[in-house]
Amino acid sequence: MHDRAAIANEAEAAPPAPAPQRQVPIAQVLSLQQSAGNAAVSRLVSAPEGQQQPAASPAVAGLAQRAGSAAGLRAMLAADPRLAGEIPAYFAAGNDDPALNALLGQAFAPPAAAETTQEPGTEKGPSDPDLPLPAAKTGSKELTKGRMKWELDPVDHSSARADVDFKPDATKVEAKNVSFGQTVVNKVGDKRAYAGGTAKDPATNKAKFEPFEEPGSKRRVDHTVDTENDPFYGAEWDQAAKKWRKETGAVAVGSSKKGGRSRSATMNDTPSTPWAREGLGDVAIEFETVAMVLETAEPLGALKWGFKIKDEANSPIELTGAEDADCTDAPSDEWGATMAHYYEAKYAAILDEFDVGKSELKPDHKTKLDGIVTTMKAKTTLKAQLGGAADLTGNAAHNQALSLKRAQAARDYLVSKGIVAARLEVQSYGADWARVQAEPGQDEGKNRRVQVWLH
Repeated sequence: MHDRAAIANEAEAAPPAPAPQRQVPIAQVLSLQQSAGNAAVSRLVSAPEGQQQPAASPAVAGLAQRAGSAAGLRAMLAADPRLAGEIPAYFAAGNDDPALNALLGQAFAPPAAAETTQEPGTEKGPSDPDLPLPAAKTGSKELTKGRMKWELDPVDHSSARADVDFKPDATKVEAKNVSFGQTVVNKVGDKRAYAGGTAKDPATNKAKFEPFEEPGSKRRVDHTVDTENDPFYGAEWDQAAKKWRKETGAVAVGSSKKGGRSRSATMNDTPSTPWAREGLGDVAIEFETVAMVLETAEPLGALKWGFKIKDEANSPIELTGAEDADCTDAPSDEWGATMAHYYEAKYAAILDEFDVGKSELKPDHKTKLDGIVTTMKAKTTLKAQLGGAADLTGNAAHNQALSLKRAQAARDYLVSKGIVAARLEVQSYGADWARVQAEPGQDEGKNRRVQVWLH
């Protein structure tokens, strides 16, 4: 799910107050929302009577996918209260978002009347008010390349929240941008489950997420598949400013000036499992969160954490990992393989090995682009994002211009083959996004690339 000027995670200026708008009638909002519990949702997120409704924010688009769960949505609204006021205006503007509708209904449904029997298909969570939640797990560990701090808290007996802070060691790390690459595997019994799944079908979204599972470990990069073009948890590319900025929520992109100062990268996650205690088997969700330098793909420190729930009515949540031994200098081999697999799964084509300092397409680049032409002509709703990148053999200004030329060369080729330019978006990362690990000044062909994301 992620502003960087001279310092990567320098605080962003507060956005201007939204222009006053007419009050949106609750009935209009309800008519655009389809899920159960939306009356409660509207009462919660609508402006009080007599106040103006704020403008809908682009941040609302894709909110359900970024939140991932009802608990995650509640946490995001708590971290950024402005979102709560923007949601009704988003729907009132005519946006159709069934995923957000459903998640809102889950997150803020009215309290149900006391039941003497368990409704079929509903979660058998602990009903004993005296059943304690486990104690939070906190830690702080000095690693070779910086200090990792973390806290893993149970939210309830079906979800937990992790907050991770990594501060690079400025005597050892040179980094414009530090963020996180996070992998995940979610299990229920002997099967895998996926974000957006339900108690009746935890694997509802299997087709969406399964392509990103590394064949060996079955772990995948934790990202918003539909709307996110990068594998970084906490950072997203701002093409207008041509730099990494923090994603929505209480996160920060870190930095480190070797011999100077460093600033922490931070992230948080609140996963939940609505399919626990449903007779499907024990639930376990496992994460590996790795701090990394974005322009060199250098891992700086890793933390494993998660939770599990036995398949028994009223069974408590059990926090896992997040111990001192689970925080290490280097990530697991599975993490590295999963990050590598992300690039194979995410992009319809990667045109790599551009000549140093050059933007001309090679014959194999054109062959790959011919495949893109065929796909886009067969499915006319598809759009392509063409992201150009450079390695670290040139200065920043040169690399930024060069990566743009590479992406433009790919775009121009597609246009020459009959693809309408309006379906093509160009992004350019300079040398700020390494696909494979590299050292400054190193000739690395896999980082001299254009990656083609069809969506």
